[in-house]
Amino acid sequence: MKLSSTFFILLSLFILSQAKAQITNGKISGLLVDEKGKPISATIVVKNLGDTTFVKKISTDNKGKFSFNDLTLGSYSIAITAVGFKTIDEKVEITTNQFSINKIYKIAPESNDLGSINISGKKPLIERYSDKTVMNVENSIVATGNTALEVLAKMPGVSVNQDGIITVRGKSGVNVLIDGKSTFLSSEQLATRLKSLNSNELKSIELITNPSAKYDAEGNAGIINIKLKKNTGFGTNGNIDLGFGYGKNPKSDAGISINHRDKSFNIFGNFANNNNKYQEDLNINRITNDGVSDTYFHQYNTQICSLHNNNYKFGLDYFLNERNTIGFLTTGYFNNGHDSSNGTTDIGTSFTKIDSSILADNPATSIYRNQAYNLNYKSIIDTLGQEFSVDLDYAKYRSEEYTVYNNHFSDASGYQYKSPLIFRNLTPSLIKINAVKIDYSLPLNTKTKFDFGLKSSWVSTDNDFRFENLVASQWQKDLTRSNRFIYDENINAAYANFKHEFKSTSIEVGLRTEQTNSKGNSVNEQKVVKRSYFDFFPSLSVNQTLSENNQLGFSYSRRIDRPDYKSLNPFVYFVDLYTFLQGNPFLNPQYTNAFQLSYNYKKELNISLGYSITNNLILDVLLPDDANKTLYQTVQNLDKQFSYDLTIGYPTTITKFWSMDNTVTSTYNQIKSANLGGIDYDRKKVNFTLNSSHNFTITPSTTAELSGEFVSAQIYGTYAIKPYYGIDFGVKKSFLDKKLNLKFAINDILNSRKARISSALSTLNYNLTQKQESRIFRLSLNCSFGSNAIKATRERKTSVTDEEGRIK
Repeated sequence: MKLSSTFFILLSLFILSQAKAQITNGKISGLLVDEKGKPISATIVVKNLGDTTFVKKISTDNKGKFSFNDLTLGSYSIAITAVGFKTIDEKVEITTNQFSINKIYKIAPESNDLGSINISGKKPLIERYSDKTVMNVENSIVATGNTALEVLAKMPGVSVNQDGIITVRGKSGVNVLIDGKSTFLSSEQLATRLKSLNSNELKSIELITNPSAKYDAEGNAGIINIKLKKNTGFGTNGNIDLGFGYGKNPKSDAGISINHRDKSFNIFGNFANNNNKYQEDLNINRITNDGVSDTYFHQYNTQICSLHNNNYKFGLDYFLNERNTIGFLTTGYFNNGHDSSNGTTDIGTSFTKIDSSILADNPATSIYRNQAYNLNYKSIIDTLGQEFSVDLDYAKYRSEEYTVYNNHFSDASGYQYKSPLIFRNLTPSLIKINAVKIDYSLPLNTKTKFDFGLKSSWVSTDNDFRFENLVASQWQKDLTRSNRFIYDENINAAYANFKHEFKSTSIEVGLRTEQTNSKGNSVNEQKVVKRSYFDFFPSLSVNQTLSENNQLGFSYSRRIDRPDYKSLNPFVYFVDLYTFLQGNPFLNPQYTNAFQLSYNYKKELNISLGYSITNNLILDVLLPDDANKTLYQTVQNLDKQFSYDLTIGYPTTITKFWSMDNTVTSTYNQIKSANLGGIDYDRKKVNFTLNSSHNFTITPSTTAELSGEFVSAQIYGTYAIKPYYGIDFGVKKSFLDKKLNLKFAINDILNSRKARISSALSTLNYNLTQKQESRIFRLSLNCSFGSNAIKATRERKTSVTDEEGRIK
């Protein structure tokens, strides 16, 4: 508390001392067009004319507009560069008589003729900054028709396993946001949510490894923010998307988005439907020992899942005046799933000598419903950029999963030797979230800025697990296996963030405090776990410009990962009679201190070196129960994880029609725990990942993309994962001045993406192969209509952004 008080007193004194400083508000803005008057995408760099020091670098928007704000008095040089056009160099001067400069710039094409090849400027697929990496999904061809989860797996540094678990540079605990909003979902439910989003709905994905204090402290591996597309000036416009895919099973997607804006209000909405039927094959060879003899298990299962997903969004922004806006936003989805799972477990004294078998037929249905509301207000107090905003949020999630387990027993000859064992699970769940968030931004001058904020959230979850046995054709409730788990959580947070730019150095320092109150109640077992704790989360970022082409950066942050709501639930979920999952209500939060050093050359080559240490590591572990000859997956707190990572990213142009982007990520992870499965655990592993993307401009209206990845062997918790790789290819043809786009893509051309896993524990002997349907042919059509001059709808980070990421 003393540290917090001292920090805020220092901030207040600094504000008072700077309030008397003279404030300037220079501005350079413009519109960039070609010789025919069409908007052009370009990069604009502003430098101080006297000492040529770098000031700012931005890109034009999709209307060719750009703006540099908060410039001091003085002379500047402005350089405008666009692919396929001549560079514009111009001198401008901001004086007391002319604070604002606004003009139209006409850019001429390069003199060299490319024949039938014409390259137009657009954002690259991967953009790298000192504080984040951005993947522009809307520019990817091979992402066509993919789900958001599949697209996420293509991002450099990000891995998604066959169960939908997301890791960043070998670390779990990433906080996934959608349009700046937390998803409040567990890893399982988050995977379901991302599978319901189609790539046609995505604009970009941001990876922020060391977020500032303005963000919630959740997420030891950083933050992934998935930005959805937004229509863009005055009038009405929209997009229609249609897609079809086929691998072993058919897939389809369709969507429509509409935006209308005038001087008083902006109204927008979209609806998307996604139908994805896919197959997953699971094969496990396992050997157990009860102290007397070995027993061999061969389990193989085929699951066919049919997912029917529907997402919608509706919003309204009302402009009270040019500086004050009030808005309303509602989002939601209604998704249904049907699974057909058939498996066999062979049991014997060897894998070739079978004594008995279990044939399982486990049909399942699932229903997911979500409705979220956001009311927001934003005020731009002055032209320097002083802002105030408030977000009020309410969200409700309903889910219901129903599974029947039909188990039939046969001997070595194939004859039934005992009566079938049939039982079922019904698991309704309800989650309610209320949150309020206040943010205030105070620029003292063009170089110095403060940000302050408050946030409170209240989350309530109610999970009712019902277990029933079929006895004499009647369903009977099994009270020993049924349970109800109620979890309530309240988090109160405050932050202060300070940023200042010197001549060649910028520094950002922040402090976030969070106070957590939680109560977990396992009703049937009469177990209640209460917690109340207070934490401080400092952050620091320093960027040094060595020269025009060389920059160094350093960042540090302390972060937390609280257990997701499902992991705290002690219910037992059956995969089959010998494999099950169970939560742990006694989990503690994990804490991570992360450091990162980065180097950037010409805004292209980017090298980063990271180190982090995590205490009370929360991790999924697979452990044996030799007495019952079963496997069970649970969640535990392990002692520590030490992580090192090195990432090198470099885009380059091979020819005028061929460009590529390569990223190499190498990680070293060590996990230590004094007691895991009854033994001391200390495993370490070096692994690397290579992502490569190649873009080809064949004609002015035809482009192609080839991409792939290779992931070396790695250790994740108690899993030893073998290498895998995959290659994707796609072609895009544009018509009607790019308002109509036809795409064809093949994902996983070699059908090579599959998980091959063995145990990292010496006490456990198994080999697992898991293969999802991955070689898929996709065809999609996108049509845009209406005005091309509509201003983009406002982006907002609502107050429930981070809580949603823990619903699983």
